[in-house]
Amino acid sequence: MVGVVLLGMVCTPLLLTAQNNATILVVSKFHRNPKITPEPKEGEWRAIEREYFDKVVMKNEYIVGANTLVHFFTDDNSEVLFLQAFKSWEDIEKANGRNNELARAAWPDSVKRQQFFERQSAFYTNEHSDEIMNIMPYQKWLAPDTNRYVFYIRMGQRGYPKDGKQGEFRTAMNEVLEHVIMKNDYVKRYLIASHMWGADSRQLMELTTFNSLTDLEKAFDKDEELSKAHWPDEAKRKAFFDSLDKYFSPWHADYIYHNVPGLRK
Repeated sequence: MVGVVLLGMVCTPLLLTAQNNATILVVSKFHRNPKITPEPKEGEWRAIEREYFDKVVMKNEYIVGANTLVHFFTDDNSEVLFLQAFKSWEDIEKANGRNNELARAAWPDSVKRQQFFERQSAFYTNEHSDEIMNIMPYQKWLAPDTNRYVFYIRMGQRGYPKDGKQGEFRTAMNEVLEHVIMKNDYVKRYLIASHMWGADSRQLMELTTFNSLTDLEKAFDKDEELSKAHWPDEAKRKAFFDSLDKYFSPWHADYIYHNVPGLRK
């Protein structure tokens, strides 16, 4: 993971898969409602989201990837991120219509369907935001399963170097992916996406998946070890990362989430 690779070197900031040909990532941020009436039973939120996921998301052929992340170490413990991947912009629109079709098939009684969605909505406040991002080709794939993982999200911004060269960024990223990210066994999944539709055109989102917080920490050391192995000459190593670093702003923010097992496609 590029962000981890460069920590301690040049601090470059750097989410659903090449296998499913996804090119667009939609990140929808919702917030849990602290005052739900009536008070929910233990696990009710998870059960309702799992029911919707199984009956709608899993059956929607236009949604080629999905995941649900909840707060672990962030500045807002109410956060719930719904991630969905699509092959094209047109598929986003088609997916909305298909969701409605599948919902009517899953809950054919209109009254019961309304009751289900009212109860589901009650778990959230009225505040939510959406970001549509372009999935970049620098990825490490993890097949869907029901395990619980730690997700480290590093939010950064693009840099616009005057001395940038065509293909330089792509070549450097591919080299890092091949010789560092893919060889780091602590990194289970890696994905980077750039702004497509949202508030900040400079935005970059790097998502890296680990088995645990301990493995996240170990990955830092492993990245440095792999970097030194591939670029043993310190001066050349520094020059390489300096050339990559200029394509990014010095600013970044860090967030840690964990997924909800059973809510991943």
